[in-house]
Formats: sequence, C-alpha cells, structure tokens
Amino acid sequence: MSYADLSFAQWNDLSDGAAGRIVQDIAERHELTVVGVQNTAYAGRSHRTALFGRGGMRFALVPGGRPALGYDAGRFRPDPRQAADYADSAAEFGLPSLTEYVEEMTSPARGVDMPAMLVAVDAFDPCPVPLAPDDPRVRELVASAGDRLVGVSTFQSGGGLTVEFDRTGQVVRARATREVSYDEAMAGLASLGLRTATPDEWEWACGAGATTLFRWGDDCPGDGYPYDHKTGPHRVENLWGLAIGQDPYRHEATTERTVVCGGDGGGATCGGSGFFLGWLTLATAYRDEDFGRWSASDDGYADEILTRPVIELS
Repeated sequence: MSYADLSFAQWNDLSDGAAGRIVQDIAERHELTVVGVQNTAYAGRSHRTALFGRGGMRFALVPGGRPALGYDAGRFRPDPRQAADYADSAAEFGLPSLTEYVEEMTSPARGVDMPAMLVAVDAFDPCPVPLAPDDPRVRELVASAGDRLVGVSTFQSGGGLTVEFDRTGQVVRARATREVSYDEAMAGLASLGLRTATPDEWEWACGAGATTLFRWGDDCPGDGYPYDHKTGPHRVENLWGLAIGQDPYRHEATTERTVVCGGDGGGATCGGSGFFLGWLTLATAYRDEDFGRWSASDDGYADEILTRPVIELS
C-alpha cells in the first residue's frame, strides 16, 4: 500500500495499535524519526495527530481524500459587528458588497483529490545562511554592539544578521538573511529533498476540512488586527498540528509563483483598513491576486520567502 492513499476517514478509523504501526513504517520508509502520536482537539473537532522529525524540522501527517476546498461566499453570514466594520471600509475604499468582496478574495469552492502527505509544522525560510561564531561579520557585530549585548540572548542588526548568545555571552548561533528570488528559495528547498506546498495542498493543510471562512469558524475579533491578538484560535496549532496562517505579514509561497497563501504581506493592516479586512487575510481560501502578481514581478522583493515544506509519501 502506498501511504499516499491514506484518507482522513481511514486514518481516524484505525485502532491506536494499527495507527502506531503505520506511523513507524512511514518513518522507516522516509528516514524520519517518530516524535509522537496523540489525540488533539481544535475548534470543536478532534483528530489523531502524528508527528515526525527530520533534520531539525517537524512534520505532521496530513491524510488525504477528496476534500471541498475554496469558499462559497454566498454561505457567509457575518455577525453585526463584522457587517458594520466592512460597511465602513466599503464606504472609505469604494468596495463592493460584502458577499462580492469575500468571493473576490477567496478561491472558488471545488472538490479536489488530495493524497496523504507529510507537511512541515512550521513555515520554513530558505533565505537565512548559517554563519560560524567566528565569522568576520559576527565578530564585527559583537564588537560594534558593545554594551548593548549585555543580558541579550538574541541580537538582530539592520543588515539582516541575527546572533544568538548563551548565558555567558558567548555566540552559539548566527545567521545572515539575504534577499533571494523565488527560484532561489525553491532551489534551497530542493537541496534539502523537499518542495513547497501547492495552493490546494496549502488550503487542505490549513483548513483541515473546515468549511467555514476561517479554520476555526466564521467569527473574528472586532477590536484589533490578528497581530494585536497574541492569543486566540489563530495562534494555536490547527487540527493537523500545524502552526499555519497565524500572521498576515508571514504569507507563504506555493508551487505557483503568483499564488501566495496565509496572508497579504500585511497590506490590509498597514493600509489602515477595517479590522474585518485585516482578519480576512487569514481566511483559509484567501487569495490576494494583485499581491501575488506583484510578488512574482520584477518589482517584487523579499528578504524572507516563507514556504510550507512537503514530503510526498510512498
């Protein structure tokens, strides 16, 4: 059996013993370590989560099937606070009706055949370059910072250099972040034997089968942007055990160069739009096509290209 055929229903119907044997076999086939198998709950739903480790990264088993992806905006019933907030934004920015806007900014409802796969728990940035503690750039930073480093565990320079210190003030880890292209980021993943998620895979990984606007439901706070709320359902790992779609500034690249998921680069927040528009960027099916095209254009730039690594199952 190819474990790529393992469906969501089949996985959850397994006994604990059978699930444990499958997890061990997956680990052996793909040279992974088993981190653990546990029952988790998120937004009123429960699931058996399997976690694996490889090269300092964690991966979660995301079973397959034929899920309904995208979003049918005609089903959205905003609460009075959401409706009022959007009405203010529409009046200020000349936007269409709420239903039309949600439809415009989310991918269409559709059914997709999805294989089971392993998906990275955390987004991965191929841009940082590890540096040795005695690298000249690290030594220069330490010397120039002087007393500012007293009691500091991590120091970041304006030039994209990050240095971590132990309790004695010794450098234990350093990295430089460089501006990279989309192709360079994808090549960085490929060098690790990985690839980033497709747009469909990203939606399935994020929503985990939820048919609501957000992976936790249709509601969202009306007193701030996602960045302002340090706790809440957007900040915790989802049903599969993934830390995903938590901050609109941390959008993720997909296999389609012009399609980004999980945010809009902070455009709605920085632009001073209403709170609902800021939260909409975390909708599972959110697609800012203009931002995606800009990111892929010659004018687009980034010193951070986040990806969602995937391991295909055999």
